[in-house]
Amino acid sequence: MDWLSPVSGLVGAMFGAAATFGATHHAQNKALADARQARLQAKQDQAVTTLAKAFSDLHKHVRSVPDEKSTDTSVRQKWDEELQDHIAPARLAISVIREEEVRHRLNEAMTLLEAWKGGLMYAFHGRSRAWVLRGVVSHAVDCVGAWQREEPLPEPNRMFAEARESLELKQEEWEANEA
Repeated sequence: MDWLSPVSGLVGAMFGAAATFGATHHAQNKALADARQARLQAKQDQAVTTLAKAFSDLHKHVRSVPDEKSTDTSVRQKWDEELQDHIAPARLAISVIREEEVRHRLNEAMTLLEAWKGGLMYAFHGRSRAWVLRGVVSHAVDCVGAWQREEPLPEPNRMFAEARESLELKQEEWEANEA
């Protein structure tokens, strides 16, 4: 009896089944990875769209920052509430960005804008508040542009750097006063 033919047929069938299973498994994994990548890219695209709108709104809003000499606290409070309304969607969009360095820099920009009342007083010294705040927003816009072009993040512009330094100094002062 010839037993070699059935065994070789069985081995061939097993190899064929294994190859088919492996190819199918690989194709399914690739399809899942492609679908995931497409979802992530869609989220990134939506984040950029949201940031573009938020930064445009922020640029317009910071032009009307209340004067430092203004004693009307209701004007400052209303302006700050509107500022927070512009920052909130930007913060949500920033949280979707996958690149940690970009996310950190943009969150830092939003923190600087939020600290406009008390944290940026050294950056404001001798300068227009609107000019300083526009510089912060401009740097955030530059960072998004560099990220989209897949370039390194730009160095902070002068106003962003001075606002950052001012906030750091004010935080040190606040901590020293608490101690």
